[in-house]
Amino acid sequence: MTPPHPLLSLLLSFLSLTTLTLAQTSTTPSSSTSTTIAAIVPSASSYTYLGCYNETSNTNTTGGLRSLNGGVTEALDVMTVPLCMAFCKSNGYAYAGIEYTRECYCAQYLSALAPKVDDAKCDLPCKGNTSQICGGSWTLSVYLQDGSQKGDAGEGRGESAGKQALMALGVAFGGLLALC
Repeated sequence: MTPPHPLLSLLLSFLSLTTLTLAQTSTTPSSSTSTTIAAIVPSASSYTYLGCYNETSNTNTTGGLRSLNGGVTEALDVMTVPLCMAFCKSNGYAYAGIEYTRECYCAQYLSALAPKVDDAKCDLPCKGNTSQICGGSWTLSVYLQDGSQKGDAGEGRGESAGKQALMALGVAFGGLLALC
């Protein structure tokens, strides 16, 4: 048998060393964790975002009524902004609100007693899509259906009710003066 060519021997030695080196080298996959930051959905299912509002059911002056009262509600672990808007739209409601990651509220009016607060108070991601904001703890992400008249429950009544009460008080006071 003829000895291998010296160049071939050198090449084979080099390849075997490279293979040995590669076998001894291990790579550790880098673990990159991506954090999804939830954001306000500006509009969905023909509803437009109005803002973050305090829930009123825990306020003494409301008698336990919610900010979006008199409508329908739904609480689902798959709740998203579009899902809540579609639910409210299919039931014919002008207002839609999402609270505490999964609670959807629909109503014709937003309570005049529900103050608008900084959007940062609505800071919880939706259960069904963590990239979307679904209200907060005792705060609602409130949406109004496009084309609906924006108005609070009782809006326009507060001023006239005050005038009527003042007039009734004046009449009563006038009646008392007449008796004296």
